[in-house]
Amino acid sequence: MSLKALNFLGRKIVSAMAAKGQIEITVKFDRIPLADRDHKGYRRIEIFCEGYVVLADIRTKTYKRFLERTREFIDWQAALTGKLHHIQGHQLILSNAGLQCYEKKQRADD
Repeated sequence: MSLKALNFLGRKIVSAMAAKGQIEITVKFDRIPLADRDHKGYRRIEIFCEGYVVLADIRTKTYKRFLERTREFIDWQAALTGKLHHIQGHQLILSNAGLQCYEKKQRADD
């Protein structure tokens, strides 16, 4: 492995490799997503978003709480957040996904 000398903002930087990172995706939605029963206490939810299908495994208990929250609020919005596990065609598969539902606040008309 060879070291590279980079010029960044007038400073010479020696780098052995690129910085390592991870991609986290958040999808906001306001309709109940499709959900299939999966194995071992999980549900696979599916959200269509700008030409892609986002798939994530959510704990059944979390999904049930999400459904309860959608019934509590008249106008709600939800967010699915997770790490990008892999891309398969037009499908984005998330791992370690979380699901949140919250009430949409009405804008005050001025």
